[in-house]
Amino acid sequence: MNFIDLPKHHAVLIVDNERDTKSVALWGDLQNLSPIHRFFNQTVLDIDTARNIISWANTPYNDEKVALISFHTATLPAQNAMLKILEEPRIGVHFILLTSNKDNLIDTVLSRVHEIKNIKRESINNKDVETFLQTKLESRIKLPFIIELLARTDEEGRKDRESVREFILNISKVLSDKKVLPHYITETIQVASYASDPSVSGKALFEYLALLLPVIK
Repeated sequence: MNFIDLPKHHAVLIVDNERDTKSVALWGDLQNLSPIHRFFNQTVLDIDTARNIISWANTPYNDEKVALISFHTATLPAQNAMLKILEEPRIGVHFILLTSNKDNLIDTVLSRVHEIKNIKRESINNKDVETFLQTKLESRIKLPFIIELLARTDEEGRKDRESVREFILNISKVLSDKKVLPHYITETIQVASYASDPSVSGKALFEYLALLLPVIK
């Protein structure tokens, strides 16, 4: 799921066990759209962070701005402090709450947000990721599963950019597991952040990675 797929509600809640991966991907979308957007990413959302969010939300701005708030748990004082801003933010202010632990949220917070369900997608086969890395550079883009991946469409008939991004993020995980040079991992994650941009070709991203990454057995 990417930012352009989210409903136009002032406060959206996403519950996902892969909080870190999903929040990094969403933040990639937001960074490409505007420098005013903010990313608040903590294991425990505390009262000090809640106050920073409120201050950011109440700062006047002439265009829309979005706060991506990613956390596993949130303290009770933090949740209570944010009730008013979640219910009645300034015009143009939007919140995306992404958590891996919905049970931690109090009912009054849940009543102020619009929860969305993640769309089930065809899972990425990690064996395909490893095959991509083991294949010679000039042959990677011709692999059948890469051709199929680039041809996928979502439920609205658009290019399935989320699957492309998920595959690239999985490449970064495999690279990390194999302890390759850190700059390859960093560059791969950066490439994944471009996948949701409609102006960027998924094929071009894979062609770049095919040439960038060494053959890894």
